[in-house]
Amino acid sequence: MLRDGEFDKRVGDDGVEVWVTQMGGYMNMNTAFIDRGSGIVAIVDPFDSERWVEGLAQEGLSPTHLLYTHTHRDHVAGYSSMMSLVPDVEVWGHEEARVPSLLGHVVFKKVDFTETWANGPDTTVEWSAGAITLGVTHSPGHAPGHVTLHGHGVYHAGDLLFTNGMGRVDLPGSDPRAQWMSIRNAKGILMELPRDWRLIPGHRYDWIDGTTPDWVSVGEALQHNYALNSPALERMG
Repeated sequence: MLRDGEFDKRVGDDGVEVWVTQMGGYMNMNTAFIDRGSGIVAIVDPFDSERWVEGLAQEGLSPTHLLYTHTHRDHVAGYSSMMSLVPDVEVWGHEEARVPSLLGHVVFKKVDFTETWANGPDTTVEWSAGAITLGVTHSPGHAPGHVTLHGHGVYHAGDLLFTNGMGRVDLPGSDPRAQWMSIRNAKGILMELPRDWRLIPGHRYDWIDGTTPDWVSVGEALQHNYALNSPALERMG
């Protein structure tokens, strides 16, 4: 298991690097996609921005894009400090994740996106920068405007899916039916991905054997995740 702020660094056959870490008391999982040739560093849900900037600077890199799965406070905890450290960084999220009417709830935090996705629920659009190309799927339910991202050997699930379960749907802005629809759509995507790709959850929680792995393979998730194997998926229409 990764220590808080420790980076797992891998380089794919396409030359794109993927860094994964876990940070904070809720063991938030962060993923970065890096194209050194063009200097692109796109970080999903950076929690501890100072640690990210420090770790990247050691290798001559700096964040260029922030990609947010949703705007719950724990997932955007690093936003303010990142804007102080790297004020010209591009900030991406789904248009429906702006949620001005929900900002009075402690679970949300305002993020000033510089760019947004606006695709409909359970549809996927392509996002690219340099050699990085990701599928961005609008997966609401846990939170408005929630997205998942997949590419370069990784499916970053945010709080749609954890290793052995799914995100809660009892928070302001949650929608249980939309969550199940999103999970059904996610299962279809996962079944088309190589089984050895990593499913990176939004948080590091217990796996079926009682351990708390940072991720599981897509194949393991499809076989054992209770939400992906729920009879409820067959009842959705």
